[in-house]
Amino acid sequence: MERHGFIDTDSHVIEPDDLWDNYLEEKYRDEAPVTRVGYKTDENGFGFFNDVTIGDCNQPVGFFGTTSVMPDLGEVYDEYAREGFPANSYVDAMDKVGIDCMVLYPTAGLYTNQAPDTRAEVAAAYRRAYNNWLHDFCSEGDGRLIGAGAVDLRDPDLAAREAVRCVKDLGFKAIMINPTRVGPYTLYAPEMDRLWATIADLDVPVGIHGGALNASDRFIYDLFPDLPYAQGISAFVFGNMAAIAGFIIGGVLERHPTLRTVNLEAGSGWLVPWLYRLQVANQGGRGDMLIPGLSMQPIDYWKRQCFISTEPGDPGIKEVVDALGDECVVVATDFSHPEGRQYVSAPQDVENMAGVSDASKRKIVWDNALRLYPLDMN
Repeated sequence: MERHGFIDTDSHVIEPDDLWDNYLEEKYRDEAPVTRVGYKTDENGFGFFNDVTIGDCNQPVGFFGTTSVMPDLGEVYDEYAREGFPANSYVDAMDKVGIDCMVLYPTAGLYTNQAPDTRAEVAAAYRRAYNNWLHDFCSEGDGRLIGAGAVDLRDPDLAAREAVRCVKDLGFKAIMINPTRVGPYTLYAPEMDRLWATIADLDVPVGIHGGALNASDRFIYDLFPDLPYAQGISAFVFGNMAAIAGFIIGGVLERHPTLRTVNLEAGSGWLVPWLYRLQVANQGGRGDMLIPGLSMQPIDYWKRQCFISTEPGDPGIKEVVDALGDECVVVATDFSHPEGRQYVSAPQDVENMAGVSDASKRKIVWDNALRLYPLDMN
């Protein structure tokens, strides 16, 4: 495949422990999160930890205070980890493997806003602090670190206001949400329409990114009460599936036809049967009837407005391309997280993708990302 660039649509920052001391507004300091994120070597080897405390709530649930040791982590990340994953480490990593830019999502921030009892005002302040820090971090990345601003969904008006600030003032190219419900509103509630309309007008996508084992994700704990690994694995896919159903069947994409969404870090092979089930499950398998309140079929909304981001080596990419076309798939490395240690082979993994044409590969690594995120890559 002729090289046409590579846009990493979902990697992660490693927030510093003192973020809240330096960026959280003074009036909220007594309610500040305590976050400890990064890598360390212990008696078991080199591993990743992500501990987030909000009041009496410790996350990730069931894994708080543990270190995940995996093969090759030290070989890939040790140098960057000792430096604390500064902005220049991301540029260095991109230069080494041939990545043009990275869109950055949170790590501790996947959990700081998922404590169920956090007041909306305080949760919004957490997001402002993180977004201000992220802006400063991205400013040190030679224009190749792209921020995805985060909003809290407890108060849609505050979220809409922060979305505007993220794009207009901070220069971010996406607005990130966690699909796990917090607060009184579903994703498709009428009260949320101001937020979705605002994001659509800003011409940036909604980045749907879960955080496995967050405290608000009650469904996975009820489903797998004694299987924490099953809880963590399923949280990403279940959360994305639920978000797709909410945005499509809940009429969000019907009401906001220019809104774009992207499902992140959940693979892609499940997407085709899920969209098929959304279309036929309530119709006796026919699939030719319209769901009440919708003017199109679920698959048509997806093709018009949605993307899925997955790892370059995901075999499900071919299935998605075959069934839905090659316009909706983008790829990501998940750099800085343990799963992202294979970033070193990401461009080559795309080249080696079986059963996908070179023209489709170019769309997957470049063209589609430019349709998803409003990036200036000149």
